This record gives sequence, C-alpha cells and structure tokens, in this order.
Amino acid sequence: MIIDTPQWKLAIEVHPADWRFPAGFTWLAGWLWSPEKRVLTDLRAWVDGRCFLANWGLPKPGLDEVYLHRPGPPYLGFTLLLAPHAGASLLRIEVRDQTNTWREIFRTPITVTAEAAGCPPPKSFPDLLPAQLNPLLQLQVRRPGVPLPALADEIVSGAITELHHSLPNPPFFGALEAPREIGWVRFGRLSITGWLAHRERRITRLTAMVDPLQEGTLLYGLPRTDVGGEFTGLAGAEKSAFVGHVDLPADTAVPVLLKLFAELDNGEKHFVFGQRFTPRLLAGAETSLPVRSLRTFASAAWELRKSAQRHGLPVGDWSSVRPAVRTAWTAFATEAPPKPGRARLAPEPAAPRDPSAPLCVLVVTHNLNFEGAPWFIFELARHLAAQPGVTVRVVSPQEGPMRRVFADAGMPVEVVDVAPVMAAKSAGEFTERLATVSAQLPWTETDLVIANTMVTFWAVHAARAVNKPIALYVHESSAIRRFFKQDYDPALFPIIEDGFRLADRVVFTADSSRRVFAHLGSRGNFSLLPSWVDAGRVDAFAAAHRAADLRRKHGLDPEAVLVVNIGSVCERKGQHVFIQAVELLKEELARTYPGRKIQFLMVGARPGLFLETLKEELARLQLGELAHFLPETGEIFDFYHLADIFCCTSFEESFPRVLLESAAFRKLIVSTDVNGIAEMIGPEDAWLIPAGDRYRLADALKQALAAHFAGDRTRPEKARAAVLRKYHEAQSLPRHVRLMRAVAERRT
Repeated sequence: MIIDTPQWKLAIEVHPADWRFPAGFTWLAGWLWSPEKRVLTDLRAWVDGRCFLANWGLPKPGLDEVYLHRPGPPYLGFTLLLAPHAGASLLRIEVRDQTNTWREIFRTPITVTAEAAGCPPPKSFPDLLPAQLNPLLQLQVRRPGVPLPALADEIVSGAITELHHSLPNPPFFGALEAPREIGWVRFGRLSITGWLAHRERRITRLTAMVDPLQEGTLLYGLPRTDVGGEFTGLAGAEKSAFVGHVDLPADTAVPVLLKLFAELDNGEKHFVFGQRFTPRLLAGAETSLPVRSLRTFASAAWELRKSAQRHGLPVGDWSSVRPAVRTAWTAFATEAPPKPGRARLAPEPAAPRDPSAPLCVLVVTHNLNFEGAPWFIFELARHLAAQPGVTVRVVSPQEGPMRRVFADAGMPVEVVDVAPVMAAKSAGEFTERLATVSAQLPWTETDLVIANTMVTFWAVHAARAVNKPIALYVHESSAIRRFFKQDYDPALFPIIEDGFRLADRVVFTADSSRRVFAHLGSRGNFSLLPSWVDAGRVDAFAAAHRAADLRRKHGLDPEAVLVVNIGSVCERKGQHVFIQAVELLKEELARTYPGRKIQFLMVGARPGLFLETLKEELARLQLGELAHFLPETGEIFDFYHLADIFCCTSFEESFPRVLLESAAFRKLIVSTDVNGIAEMIGPEDAWLIPAGDRYRLADALKQALAAHFAGDRTRPEKARAAVLRKYHEAQSLPRHVRLMRAVAERRT
C-alpha cells in the first residue's frame, strides 16, 4: 500500500493481512520519500500509547536511484518491529524531519489476537524525573524558541520508547561492543567497536551512519583472537574486528540510531547492526544547563509531569514523587552553573620591590610534547630565566621531545611519576600518595612554583603542603567534571576544584576560559593576562628563509598552493572536518583553478587509531593527491612560513598560539571561532566559522583561496596589526613577570 501526502510518499510493503496482528513480534517494512526534499531523521509507530522506533534509512536498490537519481544516501528503506498487546486498537506512524518536528503520516485501526501478551506496565513520572530533567533543560537551551511543553513531550516520548536493536542474521555473525545503551562522543564523533564475520564470504567494507546524509567507513579486518567456539569456521574470523568513528550531527534527538552495513566480495550490501543509544559527551562543546535556580528546576519538573499525564502515564503520589524530586535536584544542582557575579579579578600588582632578587622557580608542566601549552610555558620560563637573579627548573609527569628544548635553553628537566596520585579513589589516598611524590621535588631550592594547565592541580596541593607560593596557569575551556570524568575517580573532582581556590594566583589568557571556572574564583585570586607573540623572532625567521627552500626541505612542492592545518592530530583539533571539507571542494577547485596545484597539509600526526581512520578516509575519498600528513615537529616556524593559508579546525581552544603566530606571519587565516579565538581575531581579520561544520569550512577555504589568487592581503595585514597591538611580547611578558614576582613575594 502507498500513502501520498504533499510532504511524504510512504509505501508499506510488508504488514499483516487486514492489519490483524498475531501474538509476539511482527515486522513492518517499506520505504519513504519526500517530494519536498525533506530529510528523514527518524520514524516511529504508536500502538495505542506504546512507542516503537524504526530502523530507517536502509538501502532500497532500484528505488533509491529512481527517486534520488543516485544510489544514496539518504536511503529510502525502513523496517519496524512491533509487538502489539492484546486489546490494542490503533496504529499510527510518525516521521521526523530536519526541523525536529514529528508529523503523523499514517494511521489505521488494528486488531490483535487475544493470545498476545497484555500491555506492559507503563513508566511513571517518578521513574522519569531524575534521568530526564537535565536533558529537558539542555534541550531548552539548544532550542530556546520551542515551547517547553513541546520539548517535554519530545523527552518523554523518547524515554518511554520500547527499544529493539538489530543484530546480524546468519550467515552474518558478530557483536557491536560500542556503543551500547550509552555512546561515548568526543568532539562530535561517536566511537564504534566490535567484530563481524560471514559464514562463507569475505567482507570487503564496513560502513556506519548516524547522519542520514553521511556514510563513513570503519577500519575492518583487525586481528581478533577470541572468536571461536560456536563461531569456529567463519570466513576471516581471525581478522574480524572493527573500530572507527562516525559523525554525530548537532542536536541529534535521543535515542539515536546507529546503522552498520557490510559489503561482500560479490558486491552485495547488507544491514547488519541497528543500535539505539544515548550520547554521552567525553569532550567537545556541550550544551550547558541554565544557571542553577529552584524556579527553573520546578518549572521543568512540572512540565515533565504534565507531559507524563498527556502520554497516559501514572504521575504517582507524593510519597513516590518526593525521592525522585530530591534525586533530580541533586543532579541538577551538581551540574548547573551557579549564578554569575561571585568571582572578581585580582588587581595587577605593582613593580617588584627588588626586580633582581634571587628567585628559584619550579615549573610543573603536564607533559613535554610539542603542543601549545608546553610551548607557552617554555617561552615564559625562558623569559623568566633571562631576568637577573632567576633560575628555572622543570618537572613533568611525562617524557617528551620538549625535554631537549628546555635543556638546550639551560633549564634542567626531571620526570616524576604521578600516575598513582591520579589513580586515587579518595581524598585520603590522594594525600598519602601525593606525599610520596612531593618528597622527590626540590622544595629547599624553590621560591616559586608555576603549574601549567589544570592537569597539574596536584602541584598546587603539593606546594601548599610545604608553604611554597604557587601560580596556576589554566589553558582549558572545559568544566572540571566533564574534562576529567573519563580518567579520574569522582572523589578527585572536589580536590581539583580546591586547587583553584588554594593557588595564590590562577592565571588565564582568555576570558572565555576564565568564565568556565568563575564559580571557583570567589577568593579574588584570578588574573586575566594576555598571551604573547614574539614578532621580532617571526620577522627575523621570515627574512632569513625562503618559503620555497623550506618546502623542499620537507619534501613539499615549491609551486603548489598550500593550505596548512597545524596541530596535534586528534579529535579535538578537528582534522576529520578538514578532510570532509577538502572532499567537498575537490571537484570545484579543479574546475575553478585548472592546472593549479592546491594541496592541504596536516602537520602534527601522531600514531594512533584516529590517524589511521583519517588515512583510511583519505584513501576511500581518493584525496591522496590533495591532502597529506606530516609528523609533530619542533620546527613549527617552517610551516607557518611555507604556508599560503593557515587553517584551524579545533572544536575547543583556550587561546591557541598557532593563530597568534600565523597572524604574525601574515597568513590568510580560516578558523573556527571557539572559546578564546573570538577574543584574538575578528571577521575582518580572518574567515571564522562554527566548529564541526564542513560546509561552512569548505566555503571559507574557497573564499580564502580566491583572496590568495587575487593577491588580496587585506585580512592578513589586519590580523597581524590586531595581534601585535594586543599581544606583542614586549607588552605582555613583563606583566607576567611582575605577577610571578608578586606571587613569590606573597603580595597577592
């Protein structure tokens, strides 16, 4: 049967005769297409008051080509697994499009055999409240124009859905190990792991989808040694593991559907896994809760109660509601930011009493990698060491290539193992283990401790225990509980927060970062000081080196136009979005600039799964001639100078020095506008875009390339002027030195 509406064309090809349902499970199947080019984002059926979600967006060979004029995606097919209860009388099918609006597109009376199971007991309002109140308030923050009752209905209908996951059918066998009920997301990417094998045929490719328009390839064929027993004899079982990531679109409604498809060596494509899950953010931009308020809490709780009533759910009496309210309030009060206004910035100190007095500084940095934070603290430490009477030594919990950089500048480095401290499960364990580490530190020769990044919170506690003055530099822009929740026991969270309160001074270079931690600044020990760029060193380097020579040095084409993305290759830096934008531009650039060689370079490759998935994506998209990786390097000035366009795709940055330095090098800049970046440069200086948006990134890169070919240097010159006006080292570094002297003299 086919149902036509102006917005949708629905075909239900599989259903029980005369809509008479037997006992147990019954499949519905068909396809759905929008003449108005609406994008299907979910499909569900209601059997009276019970909700069942579909596996939608499945390939329909032949029909996909007819209606889409290509094989897809988006795909048109769907399946629905229903288990109507005895006495059920109405089936309704609803579709949701990209506007997040559900619309009914089909309804029919049904009959169900009396042998079917009865209607399962519904969830109650007290059951829903503790888990759903925070998601409702976050949804309200994301969609402020939508009435709260409508948002409450979306939350409640999602919470009462009866989930049925799709597993491989023989001759396929396997397991999806992540995600399960919870899917962990880092910077817009969902982690996926598991194994899959076929009884007879070889699997040539495994793909995954959440976004209806984007299908990503997983790394398949990795070693798997535990597939045996009843699965013995499967073709390729010893190399049946898969890992990878798939993009999670912004504002994806819960529960999210993940689909996995297997392609065989005979060309067939099969739907093998369908998993509904709730995303949980490990890292990246998260929708915050509104400011902590009893009125806000009560309003949301009341709307959830009314929505439960509209869905026919029991609301419970006060004896059952009271503990649910108490639990929900605790969760809300723990996660919601406090009211602003409690924090105040400390005044900048006056000049030191004796600027040449002896001062022994112990710098504690979180690692010694070629990353922004270690370079930042190196430059500060080097500048301090150049002052009369100052000596500097360095401590790190991790080894890395920056050790030699510090050592060559005359600053000795010691690596101290703090892993047992970070693994503590209680405040008592933390204190006991920290004492062991602290005994290894050179306290008798230390007048001032400088801790670099909030990961070094342990150094604040160690310094306070021996009464040494300490300054904590914070470069992160993530709330403590979210930043550390995957790595540390929750018992450490209050200890980390106390580090902000106990430090003599907490220093931020970006006001956006300071605002994240404002609720910890009631002591008035927060400072906001500008970062810096060494313009003299930049200009001297540019004068002494030719870009073409540097390109030859690193094996790059001297004649190509180079778009360079500098930063450690990891999810936070967003190189996957960079690659997606290159894929979008590939054909257009070839048409617009025929005969011109344009290449996209990612500098900062480090071994790992993320790099392997990116390399696989480059190969799959046939971008090997356009995009390349180079490893992390200490010769970063080479790449600023040889670049024609600098690109930053980060999802989260406090105050990235790569942008300061690329502006000083007079580069055309395309960047996300996250966190402190918007404080650094404006739209008149660079092309600024939201994080994670490959379409906006592709458009900005296209405009920057047009400016390059036109010889338009307006933005680069404005960017350099703005950066040097605000962040020249001759202005910024002396302010940091004065503050460090004041902390050492306990004048804060």
